[in-house]
Amino acid sequence: MSRVHVQIMNQFHRKSHEYKAIKRYWKLIQQDSRKLSDKRFYRPTFRMHLTNKEILNKLLSYSEDLKHHYQLYQLLLFHFQNKEPEKFFGLIEDPSSKIKKSLSTPFNYTILTPNWKRPIISSNLSSAMPLVFGTLKTSKNGFLSL
Repeated sequence: MSRVHVQIMNQFHRKSHEYKAIKRYWKLIQQDSRKLSDKRFYRPTFRMHLTNKEILNKLLSYSEDLKHHYQLYQLLLFHFQNKEPEKFFGLIEDPSSKIKKSLSTPFNYTILTPNWKRPIISSNLSSAMPLVFGTLKTSKNGFLSL
């Protein structure tokens, strides 16, 4: 998701409002949508009081590509947290999910070595989420953690 938001940011001019907003609030894009805060704070970037959900909606309105990848990421996160490995790997392996090249490297690694990840996802280990998603993050950078 971090590569996607950088690619989207690069489509805008560096001094544009959209570029600065995505750069400042990129962590909201990576959070679980069910855990976003409803509390209003003053946001200098938007010059108004907004909740995290409202900021996220504004960020996603800047680009359809960002919105598509955000929805795919949230769906993967949901299936992973609910311990549904069939649906999780089904989304990754599905050719119609339109996973871009920026996401294809970590997902291809996950598809090639799913034998040890599938039992981990369905287990009750509290460290399963960082283990699988940590591997996705490190494998996209060229490091493989086993």
